Amino acid sequence: MLVERDEQIGKLTSWVSGAARPHGSTHGSTHGSRNGSGQGTAPDDPSRPGRTAVISGPVASGKTALLHRVLERTADSGIRLLSAVTSAAEQDIPFGVVEELLRDTRDGAGGPLALHGPRPGTDGLIPAETLVAFHARLAGLAARGPVLIAIDDVQYADPQSLHCLLYAVSRARTAGAGLALLVTHGPDAGTSPPRVLEELLRQAEGPRLRLGPLSPRGVEELLARRADDAALPAATAAHPRGGRLAASLHTATGGNPLLVHSILDDHLPRLRTVEAPDGPLHPGEQFLQNALICIHRTGADGLRVAQGLALLGDEGRIPLLARLVDAEESTVEQVVAALDDTGILQGTRFRHDAVRTAVLETLADDGVALLRRRAARLLYGAGAAPMAVATLLLGHGPGVPDEEWVPAVLSDAAHTALASQQVGFAVRCLRLAEQCSRDERERLQLRASTAKFIWRVNPSAWAHELHPLNVASHNGTLPISESLRLVGDLLWNGWIDDAATAIQHAVEGLRDTPDPTLAAELRGVQAVLASTYPTLLERMDGVLGPVWDSADRPAAAAAEDGVIAATGILHGVLSAGSGADEEFTERAERILAGTRLTEESHVTVRACLLALMYADRLGPAALWTDRLLEEAAERSAPGWTAVMQAMRAHMALRRGELAGARHLAEQALEQLPPHGWGVGIGMPLSALIEARTAMGDHEAAAALVDHPVPEQMLMTRYGIHYLYARGRHQLATGRHHAALTDFMLCGKLMHDWDMDRPGLVPWRVGVAEASLALGNRDQAERYAREQLAEPAGPRVRGMALRILAGARQPAERPALLDRAVALLQDEGDSHELARALTDLGAAYGLLGDPAQGKTCTRRAWRIAEGCGARGLSSRLQSDPPPQSAPPQPEPGAAPSPVRPRSSAVSNLTDAERRVAALAAHGYTNREISAKLFITVSTVEQHLTRVYRKINITRRQDLPVSWDIDVAHTA
Repeated sequence: MLVERDEQIGKLTSWVSGAARPHGSTHGSTHGSRNGSGQGTAPDDPSRPGRTAVISGPVASGKTALLHRVLERTADSGIRLLSAVTSAAEQDIPFGVVEELLRDTRDGAGGPLALHGPRPGTDGLIPAETLVAFHARLAGLAARGPVLIAIDDVQYADPQSLHCLLYAVSRARTAGAGLALLVTHGPDAGTSPPRVLEELLRQAEGPRLRLGPLSPRGVEELLARRADDAALPAATAAHPRGGRLAASLHTATGGNPLLVHSILDDHLPRLRTVEAPDGPLHPGEQFLQNALICIHRTGADGLRVAQGLALLGDEGRIPLLARLVDAEESTVEQVVAALDDTGILQGTRFRHDAVRTAVLETLADDGVALLRRRAARLLYGAGAAPMAVATLLLGHGPGVPDEEWVPAVLSDAAHTALASQQVGFAVRCLRLAEQCSRDERERLQLRASTAKFIWRVNPSAWAHELHPLNVASHNGTLPISESLRLVGDLLWNGWIDDAATAIQHAVEGLRDTPDPTLAAELRGVQAVLASTYPTLLERMDGVLGPVWDSADRPAAAAAEDGVIAATGILHGVLSAGSGADEEFTERAERILAGTRLTEESHVTVRACLLALMYADRLGPAALWTDRLLEEAAERSAPGWTAVMQAMRAHMALRRGELAGARHLAEQALEQLPPHGWGVGIGMPLSALIEARTAMGDHEAAAALVDHPVPEQMLMTRYGIHYLYARGRHQLATGRHHAALTDFMLCGKLMHDWDMDRPGLVPWRVGVAEASLALGNRDQAERYAREQLAEPAGPRVRGMALRILAGARQPAERPALLDRAVALLQDEGDSHELARALTDLGAAYGLLGDPAQGKTCTRRAWRIAEGCGARGLSSRLQSDPPPQSAPPQPEPGAAPSPVRPRSSAVSNLTDAERRVAALAAHGYTNREISAKLFITVSTVEQHLTRVYRKINITRRQDLPVSWDIDVAHTA
């Protein structure tokens, strides 16, 4: 199937019809009468009387197909055809082409020719008798009629045959015999052609046609032709996307007809079912096979140069490539140009990575290792980017490159790869660098870096990476800096004794060789111990001394950056009390604002987020955590993601978002399996236990409580979260004494560890609630009042007020619970708000005000349903608030709420009644505005008028029994 070749077909057909005639024929006379001489004609003029025509062009451009088409069209012209097809494999067979040309000429033209090669000492000259005999055979044939010799791929013809052809064509030109030569000539890049071939082509006076690649329009025409031949559906070419498909094919193949057909054949089943694919067609098996054939046919050096380019990639500059494949630059330039013409390359880059991969696969295992190593050495010497050199080193095959520069280059490449989030590549670089390093200290540092990166991408395998470093720490061969950085990793895994050994070695090393930078890092380790692993801090107290004096803590930490400052802030929030919270949290947010999530900074980020959460800055804490979770997801870092999801689950719990907290905690445990969490499992596990308990899913919570945890976890801050969560579960399932024990243990540990902060866990509220459940009202009130006397946020104060109300007489409860509801509503803890409203409804029921109790209970039910507290919502739905006969007024008892007169209620407008009804059922002003499609300001104005008309002063006094269907109010 020839496309964009009509002009060439016409020229060659005309030339074949006329050029093979004797010189004095009509055709020649006609030509002379028009031009005066043959010298004024164009090289590709079909009327040119020369005896030789040449078709040239890149590999697979259609030269052979064009030759065959011309021969088919002139088959009935009375010209005798002698043809031969050559190949590189037969180039060394003497007279191979001559014998193929004359194989069918023995009919009356004599017997076999005596073909003799060059005699010794004749400098390769063919004996005259051989040349004469060949010419005589051709002359005899030409005497009977015109003769056309057609040779395909003449560049592979053997030199002996070329000498014979040159002699015969030259004699025919002078004798005017009807003999013509038509050849195709393809690239043989990198090879110097025989002088006899150059001479034969130089003397060609007939058309010289060079075939180029197809244009985009030509590819589109080829698509249409294939549709006509039923190889493709006609709709494929006619479809509006057909033009885009043609353009895509042209880009993919450079217009090489063979490659266009190949890629269409690869996708033929798809093209028969789809009118025109929307998007590029990717190379398949047929395409790759023919692409390799094209490379082989480019010349003897084609594959070798292509292999070099495949290895060097973007660094494939000609001088470097020539050195790699050990060839002349001119040879490399020729091969690259030929591959570009063929559509394999675009400049010096492969058009398809699949072709590049296929070329690399042609290298033998031992050959590719040597070539990769040579390429890496050349690139390094040329100052190439570390990533390019590392790419070659990573594919070096068996054995390790024994070069001094290799570890440094691989380490640089690893850090460059991390900047572009290629963590897997970075880890491979560091592992190979460790293998190649001859220095024990350098190997340990590389292993430490590898372990750090492994935590990000494969936390489950992280502990295994730490073992060699731990051994080196015990042997005293680990550098002090790495020992200090190893401490946190050892502690996370619960290897407390090993961490103590690492700290001891670091302290001893600093005594011998003081270093201000390492001393600052040691202070950071102290802050980590103080805020998370306080039992080890007590154990190492004689070695480390105090973390720092309270008086100069802010100034000292402010002067430090990164993890030292962040851990200092966390320790400060836990131990300094709420008076310094503003300063600590401002500094935490400043650090977060200027920190990107990296291997070096993720501990810093974690400490700052925890400081915000423990200081009850839940809004900023959740905002920063969500942003950083997105960043971790973009960087495919499951380790970072899991830890921050666990923290975010605790933030959701403190907002009463139970379903969200459960989902986040479950995700954290899925991202990182239990053995990867170490002692840190206390964070996601405690969040999940609390969430399941609050949701009423006690069986699931019990299974989580029964889950084995590291014994060392209870010696850490993570253990505090776990003990508190376990206590909540014990309390909810009726094991009140066990719950009290857990809460009291929390309090003892927090006091002993100097982190008695309700933002960590409100253990006093837990003790008070457990005491109340056990009937010990005095102890419940004592701990609730003690909590209220401590600095705490609105959420914890609201929780404490709810328990305090439960310990008081019924008449005192509404006032305390009103305060609790207000605090919890402002803070946004939906679950605790629902619990407070439930208690408030019960209190009103006990006081003989079922309507008000019903209002609170309905609101509590709706909030419990919304936050996922199914156990509470089910109980509220099935158990109406307790009622009793109106009690006799007690001295000092709160006055009964004022009930609006029916005449006053009748004065309300419909809009006011709708707003009041929704407010009475617990809807907030914003929810009412959304439901009624009015502004919040309008809601407030309506409520103000309602209060005045029905003579009440607060929302809780709104009657529930309005004659309005609240559920369908909109």
